[in-house]
Amino acid sequence: MSLDNLTIASRYSKALFELAVEKDQTEAFLAELKQLRQVFVDNPQLAEVLSGSLLPVDQKQTTLSTLTDHASEYIKNFIQMLYDYGRMSNLVGIVDAFEARFDESRKIVHAEVTSAVKLSDEQADAIANAFAKRVGANQVVLSRKVDEAIIGGVIVKSNNQTFDGSVALQLTNLRRALINN
Repeated sequence: MSLDNLTIASRYSKALFELAVEKDQTEAFLAELKQLRQVFVDNPQLAEVLSGSLLPVDQKQTTLSTLTDHASEYIKNFIQMLYDYGRMSNLVGIVDAFEARFDESRKIVHAEVTSAVKLSDEQADAIANAFAKRVGANQVVLSRKVDEAIIGGVIVKSNNQTFDGSVALQLTNLRRALINN
């Protein structure tokens, strides 16, 4: 029975995260893993090349050594294990799952704020702080998006939660109320 990518990412990230916690290295592991993820995102064929049969094993090992040259022994061993078990194509998903575990452990929430005009840093910080209080987070990492169609106000989306304070929604609600009366 073959495992799906989410199951693989969950299992490997859990084991690696538990090791990181045990060694008190969660931030260091995350930083190293993010760098590796970026290499694989920037070079989408890399996992396939490392898993395929076109390159000789010694060249694959050289590539792995180059990738992990500045990594800790734990991360080097982890990457070697992924290679040995033919899981290099799962690396990005494993890192994503590790980062999600890290964020959950630190109560870090990622959210997207949509506004009609570009927000200043101060405005974005105020929104992030208010949203953090609302959802019980220690930190909110905001990505910003501008959409003139919302007219004014902001929409904040995180995971499966949406807080819509846009003028467009208020106008829609007012229109419905007038039609229903």
